[in-house]
Formats: sequence, structure tokens, C-alpha cells
Amino acid sequence: MRLARLVLWLATIGFVGFGIAFTFWPLPMASLIEIPLPTPTARIDFGATYGGFEIGFGIFLAACARRAEWIEPGLWATAAALAGFAAIRLYGLVAVTGPATGPIFIGLALELTGLAAALFALLQLRRAEAS
Repeated sequence: MRLARLVLWLATIGFVGFGIAFTFWPLPMASLIEIPLPTPTARIDFGATYGGFEIGFGIFLAACARRAEWIEPGLWATAAALAGFAAIRLYGLVAVTGPATGPIFIGLALELTGLAAALFALLQLRRAEAS
């Protein structure tokens, strides 16, 4: 259970951290991934979509880390979110013509690492429950 909580807390930090960055520094964050935000409406929506969701999801993961009965669902939610990000990022790398920049590969590496950690923690939980 200790590993599972650690994974959830690390995911919490990651999601909330990125969410805060996307919310309070939308222009620099968007420029890293070459998304222009030419209007206040674009900046507001970018902050809500990239920042608000990640902050909210991170808070949910923190709640999961604090309650024993929520640990497994929190790990599943972490795995599902990171798998979704990674799958679409991989699809984009294959389907989009032209080279991607470094932030895409850094994001993919973080997502795959987090996914592996969440799945490993789930496996450890299952083994502990079985014994």
C-alpha cells in the first residue's frame, strides 16, 4: 500500500504542478508546444482545459491517496489518464507528417513512466490482497 500511495502522491504533484503552470503561465506553456493563443478567449479556454482539468484531477488523486478504499480506483484513474495521453501522443507521432519537437517526447516519457508506475502499484496491491 505504501508504493500505491507514493505513486498517487507523485501523480498528484505532477497533475497539479502542470495544471498550475498551464493556468498561470498559459502563453509560455502553450509556446512550448507551439499552440498560439492569440485572444483572451483562447487563453481562458487553454487555462480551463489544460490547467483546470489537471488541477481538479490532481486533487481527486490526493483524496484517493488519503483513503485506503480509494487507492485502487485512484491508481486505475491515473493509469487510464496517462494511457490516454500517451496513446494519442503516440498516434500523433505516427499519423502526423513532420517531426515533433522535444516537449512531445518529454511528455510521452513522463506519461509512460507514470503509467508503468501505476500499473506496477496495482499489481503490488493485487498481490498483497491475494496473500
